[in-house]
Amino acid sequence: MSSKRLKTVAVHAGSRLADSKSQPLVPAIHMSTVGWFDSSEDLDGALDGKDYVYSRISAQNTALLEEAVAALEGAEACVSYASGMAALRAVFEAQNLQRGDRVVMPGDGYGVTRALYKALCARMGVELHALSLSEAQAPGRIMELRPKFVLAESITNPLLSVPDIRALAQACEKVGAALAVDATFPSPYGQRALSLGAHYAVQSATKWLNGHSDALVGTVSASRERLAPLRSMRLLAGDVLGPFEAWLTLRGLRTLPVRMKAHCEHAAHVARRLAESPLLERVYYPGLPSHPDHAVAQAVLEGGFGPMVAFEIKGADRAESFRVLEALRLARPGPSLGDVCTLVMHAASASARRLTPEERAAAGIRESLIRVSVGLEDPDDIVEDLLGAVERRGAP
Repeated sequence: MSSKRLKTVAVHAGSRLADSKSQPLVPAIHMSTVGWFDSSEDLDGALDGKDYVYSRISAQNTALLEEAVAALEGAEACVSYASGMAALRAVFEAQNLQRGDRVVMPGDGYGVTRALYKALCARMGVELHALSLSEAQAPGRIMELRPKFVLAESITNPLLSVPDIRALAQACEKVGAALAVDATFPSPYGQRALSLGAHYAVQSATKWLNGHSDALVGTVSASRERLAPLRSMRLLAGDVLGPFEAWLTLRGLRTLPVRMKAHCEHAAHVARRLAESPLLERVYYPGLPSHPDHAVAQAVLEGGFGPMVAFEIKGADRAESFRVLEALRLARPGPSLGDVCTLVMHAASASARRLTPEERAAAGIRESLIRVSVGLEDPDDIVEDLLGAVERRGAP
């Protein structure tokens, strides 16, 4: 029996496992923020990142997740963050932009990213140019503007345009610009942006990588050299990913290829059926031959054309679009994506909410636009629910 007093036993008992050769099939969740060492030399080395001593410096679960994401992206390394937006900000701030420098980003992309970059550029005196990067003249515009940093989206949110990442990368190379690609919509299953010439691949791993809507996570994958300043700044800023979120995302990531294959197949089926409906003005899906970027999508996307579909309801205003969301019986109205269940949102009031009305109009984001993250339900059930909701929108 221990000679320690009860208070001491309560604090210290059960803190070390007995020696075992067993290796757990599923990694443990390391919730402790602090590690301690018998050797002061080992502790000193750990403070330089040679071992796990304090989770703001490094942590076991985030290290495992970063290793897995880097492997999926075909990257040397990966840095994880507490959200996708934190990852996008970290990439921006790592560019050491100076007053008068230029940044290019998609004019038809995620509205919150645009709002973030507008604020950062305004504070720093940096010029921000929002372009339609899927247009044929986009590489030429980059060469004219000579930006220091370019952000693209593999598939834009919410209009599902598909830029030619190879052509953008070549233009960036000629003018010495760093190219980051937010590849959240296709995930590494659908596009490995680094293999197309991008310098950074960014994921809101909250979405398809996690796959279950239970963790906020962001990742940046790149060369070790490019990630070194991001890792150093994360240590100082403290925008680290928690161990449970890392564990959940690693768990979800294990089934990414299986899930994404089904999501993409379902999305293609949903898009084809929606395109036949007289209730809809237009259907956006890169896999449709009618999509203006279909040929580019065939060249830069793998494993299908992605799991996202969007459509415009014929003659609908915001109020009618809201009624469509309320009339859904299977799909869930929600401002995110990447879950096993189908999620539907009104684009102008959600993903494009941070854009001004003028910016939405310039991008072509109308009040009738609905974005769909296609789930793993039977695709015909998804179509019937969507079209049924459109039909029921005017019913009392």
